Amino acid sequence: MAEALARSTELFQAHDFEDMDVEAMRLDALLETGEFAIRAVSDPHAVEAEWRQLQDHAFGTLFTSYEWLSSWYDRVGRGRGIEALIVVGELEGKPAFLLPLSYRRRAGGLATVGRFLGDFHGNQNSGLWRRDILAGIHAKSLHKALIRVGAENGVDLFDLKYVPATLDARIHPLVDNKAVESLNAVHAFPLQPDFDTLYKARRSSSARKKLRTKERKLAEAGPLTFRRADDLETALAFLDTLIAQRGVRQASQGIPNVFDVPDMRAFLREQLKRSLEAGDDRFMIYALECSSEVRATYLCGMQYDRFHAYTNSIDEDAAACSPGDLLLNHVIADACALGATCFDFGLGAERYKTAWADKEVLLDVDVPVTLRGRIMLAAIRQVRSAKRRIRNTPALWQRVRQLRKLVG
Repeated sequence: MAEALARSTELFQAHDFEDMDVEAMRLDALLETGEFAIRAVSDPHAVEAEWRQLQDHAFGTLFTSYEWLSSWYDRVGRGRGIEALIVVGELEGKPAFLLPLSYRRRAGGLATVGRFLGDFHGNQNSGLWRRDILAGIHAKSLHKALIRVGAENGVDLFDLKYVPATLDARIHPLVDNKAVESLNAVHAFPLQPDFDTLYKARRSSSARKKLRTKERKLAEAGPLTFRRADDLETALAFLDTLIAQRGVRQASQGIPNVFDVPDMRAFLREQLKRSLEAGDDRFMIYALECSSEVRATYLCGMQYDRFHAYTNSIDEDAAACSPGDLLLNHVIADACALGATCFDFGLGAERYKTAWADKEVLLDVDVPVTLRGRIMLAAIRQVRSAKRRIRNTPALWQRVRQLRKLVG
C-alpha cells in the first residue's frame, strides 16, 4: 500500500498545474456560487441529449459512452438492484462533464456505496470531460460537489475504482494526492498504419518465428480462416462460442464466468446488434476458424480512436498452437486498418498483453460522505491492502489459485 500511495502521490505532484491556476480559480468560484451547476439524475435516458453532446466534444472511453452504459443499466444493472446516479456538470447552460455513477446498499445493508455505473463489466472509468473543464477544475472542488450529491441521495461513500491517472496528458480531475494505485492496471500501446512495421517493432524475430511455426502446426488440421463477423447470425454464434470457451477455462481455475448469465449475455448481444445495424466499428467480434471449427474469439470495441480488446477465448484442445495469439495479430492488424491510434488490452497483466503493451497506471479515488462512509472506507482499504500483499507474494498468489481450483 505504501508503494502504491507513494507512486500515485509522485504522479500527482509531478504534474504542472501553473497553466491551470487562473481557469481553475474561476471554475472553483463558479462552483461555489452555483453558476457552475451540478445536478444528478436517476435515469440515464433523461440526459441522453447532454450525454451524446459530450461524447461528440469531450474526452472519454467506450465504457463511458451512452450506448454502452444506458444499455448496461437497462439489461443488467437495474435488475441487480443498482440505482443509477448520473452527475452532470453544466457551465453557462451547456454540458461540461458527466460522471456516470451508481449506488447500492453494501455491508449487509449498513452503508450505501457509490461507484461508476457498470464498472465491474467495463474497463477504466474516465467520465466525459470537455477540454476547458478538464484543464480547469480542481479535485477538491469536484469532491466537494460529490459530497453534496451523495448527501442528497443517501450515499455514504463514493468508491471510484480504475480512474485513469491522466486524461489528454493532464491529471484526471477526480485524482487528488490521496488516490491510491488500483490493484490492476490496463496495458496499451500506440498503433501505426502499417501492421508489419509495428509487428517487427513490438515482437522479436524469435517470437514471430515461433508463432509462424505454431500457425503451420494448427493448419495441419485444416485451412485457417480469420473473420470479423459482418452479420448478426455469425456474430451471435461467435459470442456463444466465446462464452462457452471461457467457461471451460475459468471452471478449470475455479473462477466464475461473468458472461454466462442471461442479463450479461443479453447486453453483449444488444451491443453487437446495434453496432451491426449502424454499420460502425463501435463493437465487433472476431474468430479464428480451423476447418470451420472456432479455435479462438475476440470481442472488441472502438471509441475515440482507441481500440479496446474487451475479452477473448480459446479452444483448450488447440491451446498448444496458441490460437489466441494468432487471432490477436489479425485483430491488431484490423485495428491499424481502421485508423485506431491506440490498442487497449484492458485490465490485467497476462503474458499476451505484456508481450505487446506497456502498463498504464489506474487509480482508486474514494470520497467519503458520512461518518459511516469513512468507517467503511477504512475497511475497504484494509481488504485492498491484503489483496495487494497476496498478489505481490508469488507463493500466496499460487496458493489462492490452487484453492480456487479446489472450490470450483
